[in-house]
Amino acid sequence: MGAAITIEILKGAYGDAIWVECARADRPWRMVIDGGPPEAADALAARVDGLAPDDRVLDVVPEPWWNGPTVVMTTIFPSVIIQQQVNSLSTRHIQPRGPNAFDFVWTHFGFADDAPDMQRRRLRQANLFGPAGYVSADDGEVIEFSQQGARQRPGGVSVVELGGTDTATRTEHTVTETLIRSMYAYWRRTLDV
Repeated sequence: MGAAITIEILKGAYGDAIWVECARADRPWRMVIDGGPPEAADALAARVDGLAPDDRVLDVVPEPWWNGPTVVMTTIFPSVIIQQQVNSLSTRHIQPRGPNAFDFVWTHFGFADDAPDMQRRRLRQANLFGPAGYVSADDGEVIEFSQQGARQRPGGVSVVELGGTDTATRTEHTVTETLIRSMYAYWRRTLDV
């Protein structure tokens, strides 16, 4: 017998939270398409909590040093990002290798006193946020597309305005490219380029 696919609409407002499961003989796989609105959170959490721990990719365990739920991504200059998302701790570093190539280096961290189940959890979550992760896989591709666009004029200068040219110390909202332009302006001043 082949794999049977089931689709379940979880209770929640607009029928947004869709649970898809493929019952393969070796190991079933599951995915959620759109977690739904906030009122669907309890139904989705109950469905995930009903799985055996080894069947969960996203099995979050709060850690004392978080001081509450947290997702942190801090850019340190243009090429390094330090991130903590759920139990995954990592850095992403873009290392240029020349005008037409770069390496995208990920380093994932754990603590020396992590219990085996936390080590397994961190490794599993690294698959969410790592270079081929469910969440971050497109980041490297976007960087590559940007690099390809910038080298369209060999021997020339490319300008990527990212929606404008302004820099500012404050913005009214965070849905803007002003912050990244400001970071690159600071980088250019610091490196005198």
